[in-house]
Amino acid sequence: MNTLDLVIVIILVIGFVRGAMRGLIVELASLIALIAGIYGAIHFSNYAIEFLTEHVSWNEKYIEIAGFGVTFLIIVILILLIGKLLTKLAGLMALGIINRILGGIFGFLKLAFILSVVIMFANNITKNNDLLDEQYFEDSILFEPLEKVAPLILPPLLEQFESPENTEEENTNVTT
Repeated sequence: MNTLDLVIVIILVIGFVRGAMRGLIVELASLIALIAGIYGAIHFSNYAIEFLTEHVSWNEKYIEIAGFGVTFLIIVILILLIGKLLTKLAGLMALGIINRILGGIFGFLKLAFILSVVIMFANNITKNNDLLDEQYFEDSILFEPLEKVAPLILPPLLEQFESPENTEEENTNVTT
């Protein structure tokens, strides 16, 4: 076990502890809030932009940025509040300990996935460079298993978000 393994273990333990403190419901709500906030801001910020255009006399670029930000924040805050409410309900139903244990597991897995994505990008950046010593990674016990997490999860996840109108084949076969 080398220094890299120690850093990985510390990060994963932090993920577990943070997840256990927050609970599964809040952990899931924060992930859903981020995804829904981005999606909602992309697709529905035009309502906030219209409102801001009517009520403030800012530059158009600032109004667009503010509209996106306001929409994102409203969605995120609403989902997080719902998550906190559900956590309170889980505590009342004596599910608090289960919520915390599952939250710890989820927090651990979430940070393992994030570390794997970072490793994936770092591998692509340093592939043709001699910035880092290969032996350092080969001596690590946790590097190789962690390296395989993102490539295992990302392709099926990305396939779920692919829409037919975004595929090149659909766009080239359109007749008018």
